[in-house]
Amino acid sequence: MTEPFAARRRRLAGIVGDDGIAIIPAAVEVVRNYDVHHEFRQDSMFWYLTGFHEPDAVAVLTPGSSEAEYTLFVRPKDPTQEVWTGIRTGPEGAKERFGADAAYDISELEDVLERYVIGREVVWYRSGDPRLDPVVSAVIERARAHRERFGGPVPSTVKDVSVPVGEMMLYKDAHEAEMLRRACELSAKGHREAMRFARPGQYEYQVQAALEYYWRLAGSPRNGYPSIVAAGANACILHYVENDKQIGEGDLILIDAAAEVGGYSSDITRTFPASGRFTGPQRAIYEVVLAAQRRGLELSVPGSSTRAVHDAATRVLVEGMVDLGLLPRSVEDSLAMHHYTEFFMHGTSHWLGLDVHDRGSYRVDGKPRPLEPGMCFTVEPGIYVAPDKAEIELTLLAYDVDEWNERRIRLGRKAAAALEKEEREKAEKIRHEVPAGFLGIGVRIEDDVLITADGHENMTLSVPKEIDEVEALCAEAPTLPLA
Repeated sequence: MTEPFAARRRRLAGIVGDDGIAIIPAAVEVVRNYDVHHEFRQDSMFWYLTGFHEPDAVAVLTPGSSEAEYTLFVRPKDPTQEVWTGIRTGPEGAKERFGADAAYDISELEDVLERYVIGREVVWYRSGDPRLDPVVSAVIERARAHRERFGGPVPSTVKDVSVPVGEMMLYKDAHEAEMLRRACELSAKGHREAMRFARPGQYEYQVQAALEYYWRLAGSPRNGYPSIVAAGANACILHYVENDKQIGEGDLILIDAAAEVGGYSSDITRTFPASGRFTGPQRAIYEVVLAAQRRGLELSVPGSSTRAVHDAATRVLVEGMVDLGLLPRSVEDSLAMHHYTEFFMHGTSHWLGLDVHDRGSYRVDGKPRPLEPGMCFTVEPGIYVAPDKAEIELTLLAYDVDEWNERRIRLGRKAAAALEKEEREKAEKIRHEVPAGFLGIGVRIEDDVLITADGHENMTLSVPKEIDEVEALCAEAPTLPLA
């Protein structure tokens, strides 16, 4: 299938223009240990533009070229190697199956690029690839020597190609929206099965296995990201991935995990009781997080912003923290002084797509970006009361995060950090005892939404999150043939 990839390349070509050349590398294989590689997963930006699945490739766009507007550089056919590692597409296959106007052995990249850049003034390339950076630099240097001898335009500017591609990726087309729905539907079914399967005495990795077993059976080749299955206090570690603790009778289990379908990832988090019933303190924290998520979802509409979603959800969290005695000051003080970050220290939303933390800016001209149809993101508030938070020290200093970020840009990060430290040290401190019943409780609830013309589509709504529905699902028997 060359569409929708060809349409995306045409859009990018319109941005690059006839005076530019775009160079986009594929991912490379990475050694896991000794002579064993990690499972290969294609670079998302490269895949978005090409649909090409092999490593060690490079795509080049030269709009307006009479020779080739789209060129792929790929690994050559090698029957001996293919016996060991699989069939390669090769240059001819790159043209026949993936729509390239021209295709070359990857070893010819530097020589062909030297010819392609002549007459082009702008190179669109994202630096930071240790394999390709020296090649691009050498090609530009030789082009300058060509200009000195023969004249004519050659590259004098390098622009980050990930910026326009990121903007393109932010708006999901119909094909992408359908892939996301499938990923969300499959991920949701796995979460429901994990809630049926999990019991005290199991290990976190066994619950993970049930979840991922379902996804593999149903057709997902891989996870969207490493699964988080965190029981008890492990739920207070945001990106916990060890998954090796035995689940206790009174534990909550936080699962943040999702399947990948067609390259697109879902991102779901649910928190549920291992015993099947929430305790009083667990229920109290859970109800606050659920109320915050409801508020965030209410603001997930065109014209709003992920910042508005975050601010609204955070206010509900803080109101709950104050009511429960987690924070000692008023709601307004706790917000202004950011005391809530003791228990909620991440953003409420991130873009979602080919990458679980997808590309695209969150601000435009320094202001929060308005939400528009086609944008997909998460809504995921949480409260995490780590076991070592029995007593917390709070600084009585009100500050504006945006102003501090602007100061870091203006003064430099090191100088701004010194000022922040000085201001914090001068400010009055108070100590507060956290109610013991909440220690070790971590709760996060996360859904995936797609902005529509009249609101949003919650693509992961089918995973229960109301307390009575969660407890009812936990009481059901597993449906998979698990030992």
